[in-house]
Amino acid sequence: MSLFRSQGPKTRRLEAYLRRRARVLEARRPVLDCKSWPGLTRKRAIVFTDTADFTERTLRDGILHFLMGFGRVVRVLRPVVRRRRGRLEKVEGDSMLLSFPDARAACAGVLALDKALRAWNARRPEDERYRFSYGIGFGDLIEVEGDLFGLEVNLASKLGEDLAEPGEALLSPAAAAALDRFTKRRVVPYRTIVFKKMAIEVRRLRLPGHRVHQRVRTTTS
Repeated sequence: MSLFRSQGPKTRRLEAYLRRRARVLEARRPVLDCKSWPGLTRKRAIVFTDTADFTERTLRDGILHFLMGFGRVVRVLRPVVRRRRGRLEKVEGDSMLLSFPDARAACAGVLALDKALRAWNARRPEDERYRFSYGIGFGDLIEVEGDLFGLEVNLASKLGEDLAEPGEALLSPAAAAALDRFTKRRVVPYRTIVFKKMAIEVRRLRLPGHRVHQRVRTTTS
């Protein structure tokens, strides 16, 4: 049984490498990984979205009503992502995993998504409106068909799901550092978090209509 949900040339290449790695002595694996890393990874920007009030909404309206509306929203937003050179990698529950060629494109994609979502909400009743929080990462990622793996995927998920408020977009240090000067003008300090015993300076992308409360505490994740 494969570890991955889809099969294709990228998945098969990674599985072949993992089988090869398993046959190598443990002491030699770091050297093998360093040699193989460039062929297994590529630099991509990640956006992880999370839907506000998912549990409350499913209790109130039922999971079927939520999924029906969320499916419609995803279909509307997919071309918005493509126009910003992005790709919808997968949908998990009430979240989307998106990828972009660089951090600037990811920020432009988030701005476009949030604008499209506000336009959708303006035409819909309360129980069919959606608000997202966003986590943005950038770095070397292992890519297979329909999925991505790497530290920056984990960070984007943590930022989008656990820290960002509805209508808020947070960036990992690597994503913020990779931005061009023009996009950096839209980015402001957020706060320091502790992730796996590492202190990480998180930044926030200013989105229209989002009110920010002063944050001075350190968060442990």
